[in-house]
Amino acid sequence: MRLFNVLYIVLWLMMGMMLLLSPWLFPWGENYFFLRYSWVQTVAGNYYVRGAISGVGVADIALGFWEAVRFARHERPGPGPTTLRS
Repeated sequence: MRLFNVLYIVLWLMMGMMLLLSPWLFPWGENYFFLRYSWVQTVAGNYYVRGAISGVGVADIALGFWEAVRFARHERPGPGPTTLRS
């Protein structure tokens, strides 16, 4: 279960980095759909659309960090709950 949680966190962080950076890199415009359909190239070339995609990437990175903190809090080994009996 720990491995699944770590892979889940890595997935969010990597997906966020990809969405954050890919709209601003050079190969963004050299895509099959961009070259085939001119309206897709027009929409995807808009800076507001690129910013929105990068914003989703930032949200994914934040979610990855939030999951990492949550995982670290719940997975700490320590003494179990104690009960007082009289």
